[in-house]
Amino acid sequence: RALVVALSRDGLIARTGSGDPPPADLLQRLHEVLPRVPASATSLRLQDRMEGMSAEDFAFLTRTMGAALLVPLRWRDDLVGALLLGDKLTGTGYTSEDVALLGSLASQVSVSLQNALLLRERVGVARIEEELNLARRIQRTSLISEFPVMPGCEVHALSIPSKHVGGDFYDVVPVEDGSYLIAIADVSGKGVPAALLSAMLQASLRTQAGNVTALGDILRNINLLLYRSTEIQQFATFFLARVECLTGRLAFSNAGHNWPVVMRADGNRVFLDRGGTILGILEGARFEEDDVQLGPGDRVILYTDGISEAMNAENEQFGEERLMTLVGGLPRELSAREVAERILEELREFLGPIEPQDDMTLLVLRALAPAAVATPAPPARETVIAL
Repeated sequence: RALVVALSRDGLIARTGSGDPPPADLLQRLHEVLPRVPASATSLRLQDRMEGMSAEDFAFLTRTMGAALLVPLRWRDDLVGALLLGDKLTGTGYTSEDVALLGSLASQVSVSLQNALLLRERVGVARIEEELNLARRIQRTSLISEFPVMPGCEVHALSIPSKHVGGDFYDVVPVEDGSYLIAIADVSGKGVPAALLSAMLQASLRTQAGNVTALGDILRNINLLLYRSTEIQQFATFFLARVECLTGRLAFSNAGHNWPVVMRADGNRVFLDRGGTILGILEGARFEEDDVQLGPGDRVILYTDGISEAMNAENEQFGEERLMTLVGGLPRELSAREVAERILEELREFLGPIEPQDDMTLLVLRALAPAAVATPAPPARETVIAL
């Protein structure tokens, strides 16, 4: 019998040249035994137990695997596989010439095997990257990039994941009564698991938007979903608001999220902290609701901790105070989009060459002055030209 095996990151790969293929349990055991082959051995005749090899490993190779000769396949100092040969059909033992020939063959096989393993890994990495890129495109489509025209106010948001996909999300959901739900959330963890959980929470929010009127009830339902369908270490912070742009009323409930701030046109600040605990920790958590009145020129800044806790090369955090000072010093005529872009520009300058270590999400809501509120144009009249 003859067996060629390769040690890959995914486990042991075996190809049978002669004899019956070994079952999976024996291959798993072989995967454990091969790394214990003495590093100095270029070949092992298994007629007698070799020094440095346990009796249990020796019995497994000879009796269970039926090997009479084992030739390690090494690339430089790394073991990449092995050649296992059973007894010769002639019944004679392996000669020195046989071993020398197999050793020469092994050096060539090792190079080919290492190249094949590297190619296999590259293909695997390319496949994973393709799937992650697809996941990122799907997530980007779920985060709206064109925001609704809201008479009396305007909104803009952006999100930059620290990996291919992230656990932050924002949303602006129109409600039948003319108001809008505005949400921002930060799911624990990073990458694909956090993105999947984020998508679940966003879907839950949109499902309830037309049926549940109280913000506290929406958060309570999302909390139950998160608590009952995920593990204990998975949680999320969530801020939810309902804005009536024409009246300027902003109702809100904060589930453990960074306090959004209302930057008044006169320079005062109002922090939106009323609500409850983070989602997914307590099954019976309740969430209070409060409201504020927005006036012309007021700005509401919603953000995740990826922005406030962003750290530069000097281990200095961007910080909430720096964010508030920046927004407070911006010209009042800037649109919500321009405010968001100025914040991102300042943040990138602060970080310099340092890559963000967490997802960064930002949403800006701006209350418009009455003169800036667009008046619906009268319906167009059909013009008939007589010839």
